[in-house]
Amino acid sequence: MLAVCTAVLATGIVFAVVDWWPGAAHTADDLANDLILTTLGFLFFLTGTVWATKTFNVVVRYRRWSWWIVPAPVIVVMALLLALLLPAPSFHSARSDFEAVVTTMPEGDALWGIDVGPFSISSVTRHRDGAIYFVDEDQVFWLSTGGWVYSPTGQPTGDKYYEEFEATHIDGPWYEFRAHLPNW
Repeated sequence: MLAVCTAVLATGIVFAVVDWWPGAAHTADDLANDLILTTLGFLFFLTGTVWATKTFNVVVRYRRWSWWIVPAPVIVVMALLLALLLPAPSFHSARSDFEAVVTTMPEGDALWGIDVGPFSISSVTRHRDGAIYFVDEDQVFWLSTGGWVYSPTGQPTGDKYYEEFEATHIDGPWYEFRAHLPNW
């Protein structure tokens, strides 16, 4: 029972860390994902505490070995290796999805709360210079933001909307950006 509980919790934590959930959308919003990760982490800690207590009692108190001691740490190590070895989603793996949004986006319109490949995009906006900004939901924190820009006219400038703006060229018309919104 302890091994099954450990396996379920470890699997859930891996899903939460990479923000991929079985189902139609394959993702959860940031708050829900953080709450799930916190809850699973707490339950995982409790399971580990129970495992350690039982192991201590068997090995120290009764001075004997039991095979039920082995599965829990093996599952934990496998889950950690899986979480560390799974590649993080990259822009290059989802570039065709980003380009599909660029070609289908209406002129002068904005899109809100969409998924582009494995990324949760909070907004897609077209600025006056023709650049299309994809704001990554996972990079938004307080007044800081980040994401990708499709800018066929060259290096994006942030359209004077951002107090601080930094764009790094990826290739072609694509840039990755980090910005700080002004304190109005």
